[in-house]
Amino acid sequence: MQKAAFFILAAGLLFSGNVLAQHQHPAPYAGEQSRSIKALSAADVDGYLNGRGMGLAKAAELNGYPGPMHALELGEKLKLTANQKADIQQFFDRMHEEAVRLGKQVVEKETSLDRQFATREVTPGSLEKTLAELADLQARLRQTHLQAHLATRRVLSDEQVTAYNQLRGYTK
Repeated sequence: MQKAAFFILAAGLLFSGNVLAQHQHPAPYAGEQSRSIKALSAADVDGYLNGRGMGLAKAAELNGYPGPMHALELGEKLKLTANQKADIQQFFDRMHEEAVRLGKQVVEKETSLDRQFATREVTPGSLEKTLAELADLQARLRQTHLQAHLATRRVLSDEQVTAYNQLRGYTK
């Protein structure tokens, strides 16, 4: 009987905690309605417009394909040769230029999507078209970042990649 009472009391506490939590945070998006682009934070917009990685290349980064920016930052510790530095800088510059260009288009497309909903002009057709264009831009942006990791890996030795992973904290 005491066990049953304990479980009823524990369940009641859990339930009341959930109810209380729901009343404290009515909606996970509260406050975001004032954003100029509802789906993007200021940090997201800044990341897109400035060609930042924003985690788009994690599949490469965390599987032994170093990023050009971080490889350059760690250049001395990785003992990069002058040729390696020049090549990696070139990979970074190309990636950054393309990422900024595509990032600007992503922000513009997200602005368009937001505007369609805000003005109540969205239709199933306009939604499908905008989302397809946005998905294409996001895929191309991610490919840009991932390709730079691929290129960087090709010019590094296995020892340098091991050192990179250690320096970045990816080894156990």
